[in-house]
Amino acid sequence: MARCRSICFLALVGFLAASLAAAPAPSAADDLAAARGELARLQERYGDRHPKVIEQQVRVDEFEQQSRTAPNEPAVLRAARVELSVMLARYAENHPKLRAQFARVQAMEAQLKLKPATPPELLVAQGELAALNLRYGEKNPRTIAAQTHVQVLEKYLLPPGPDSPELRLARAEHEELSVRYGADNPKVKAAAERVATLERGGTSAP
Repeated sequence: MARCRSICFLALVGFLAASLAAAPAPSAADDLAAARGELARLQERYGDRHPKVIEQQVRVDEFEQQSRTAPNEPAVLRAARVELSVMLARYAENHPKLRAQFARVQAMEAQLKLKPATPPELLVAQGELAALNLRYGEKNPRTIAAQTHVQVLEKYLLPPGPDSPELRLARAEHEELSVRYGADNPKVKAAAERVATLERGGTSAP
């Protein structure tokens, strides 16, 4: 399972590197409109008392509050807070999933307070690290893999410079794959080619 989670981290980085330029983060108004649309769809299908409708109403309420109080916060933090509200309604106070979501939100908030311009990919990684550390402890292989992921993203995403976010993410992916598989692995060679393409001013293949 630890190996699977590490690969999932890397796959996420690769996907984001390929799609970042074409898919800007939604605004608070976009999130609210999408949540309201989904609520209307669920109400039409299930009525007003179905658990799915009730949970979606919680999402709408939370998005409405955030659009008033924190419209400029990163979309990933908005989404994490919304899911925290849903879990508060769904689970008992000490449920592991609820505690993990609290940890995610708190880690994202702490990172933004420290560095307000933190890229969303790093916010997500910091949140996942906090959740895994809470559940498994800092010496668990899953937590160690998450810590490595955060460190690599910090190395490539935080320093100032002219490089595009897509190139920075591609370099982070290449380093993580290199450490895991070695330079001769086909995945590493493909990642290196993506980096080279971006450095030449091209667009990486998805």
